[in-house]
Amino acid sequence: MKVPQSLPLLFVCASLAFAQDAKPATAKSGSPVEITAEPMHHLKIDDRYIRAYYVEVPPHQSTLMHHHGYDYIAVALGNCDINSTTSVGTVTHVVMEDGAVRYTQAPLTHFATDLAATPFRNATIELLQNQGHPVCVKNCENDPRSKEWPPLTAESKLIGYGDTFRISLATIKPKQTVSTDEQFPHLVIMLTDMHAHSGPAGSGGTDFNQRTGDMMYHGAHPDHGLTNVGDQDIRLVVVEFKPSKE
Repeated sequence: MKVPQSLPLLFVCASLAFAQDAKPATAKSGSPVEITAEPMHHLKIDDRYIRAYYVEVPPHQSTLMHHHGYDYIAVALGNCDINSTTSVGTVTHVVMEDGAVRYTQAPLTHFATDLAATPFRNATIELLQNQGHPVCVKNCENDPRSKEWPPLTAESKLIGYGDTFRISLATIKPKQTVSTDEQFPHLVIMLTDMHAHSGPAGSGGTDFNQRTGDMMYHGAHPDHGLTNVGDQDIRLVVVEFKPSKE
């Protein structure tokens, strides 16, 4: 069979096209940037305890190679299926359900690739006061640090502990009113939309709304009462902080 003279040129063009398609994935292993310069990490809160980022990666795309200089927890905002690839090429496949919390010890240089057909969203919380200290985020009921904290309220479920913080998941049913008495500074991460009323029912208080992925940092405050005035459960992760003993 006679091979058309143009066929070798087609092979060359196809090879070049393949190389161009592969280039973005290869570029992820280039010079890393600090997390503050990674464009899919959006800084929302920066204080003495944490730096909190809202992260969103489109389907089948990757972040830049970036460096984490602080231990951090990641809170899944929706189900996620990603690969985490380090600067030396080690790949970790990570699957998390909505609201799950994962702890990672620094230093880490990696990029994340969304394997799903939906965007990968999470809240990445750098723990500025927790360098190398052990953090428990699974089966933590018997952690000795539990003795240092008051009991959780009925709507809250323990997730875990660090030396200076406690993580919990709160679920507020429609029409349910819960206490907002909080003696520690705390971060709130919304897993769902919130339609709520703060303060006394009726004419007093304030109605307000929050969206999934919103993060709010509050100081300690007394009980104002919080009522779910929507028709769906409100779910949120709360991270309470207290000064280190050191």
